[in-house]
Amino acid sequence: MMASNNLKLKPRLNIESSGTYESDDKNNKENEGLSEGSLNDVLSALKDKQEEFSQMIADYSIFDKRTLVDLMETADSIIIKADLPRLKSQDIEIAISEDNVDICAEMEEEQLGSDMNYIQRERSYGKIKRSINLPSKVKASEAEGTFNNSVLTIRLPKQEKNILKLKIDWWTVYH
Repeated sequence: MMASNNLKLKPRLNIESSGTYESDDKNNKENEGLSEGSLNDVLSALKDKQEEFSQMIADYSIFDKRTLVDLMETADSIIIKADLPRLKSQDIEIAISEDNVDICAEMEEEQLGSDMNYIQRERSYGKIKRSINLPSKVKASEAEGTFNNSVLTIRLPKQEKNILKLKIDWWTVYH
């Protein structure tokens, strides 16, 4: 059993439907409970901290800092499809080498009006970068891409393999 002789208990506040607060102990003139003004200050501070925390989480979770990508292969090319919602083609940078593709973009945060506050915030903003290692070497200079309905499609022609064919004279091998 815990000792409670060091605890200072305050009267419980009842919230009436009118939005006013009333102490359980109406006759206690030395009520140490929160006044309506100080309760509003506490609630306002909590709301501000919640918004800061939500922004911090959003900064760390933008697409899990990753863009969703499908990587496909045909006999002569590699195809990449990437979902990039809420972006415009001018917001996207693509760097291609013979064995890697980097997709970079930045989403600017929407500015709310001065009379507007977030109640819930799930969409994220900030920089994203996705680096994709390719399963075979490609001709980077011949890459083609389109951006349609928030889907980036990149077609990368494969490099032709240098195959050296060695002709062996079977007559000299067996004689």
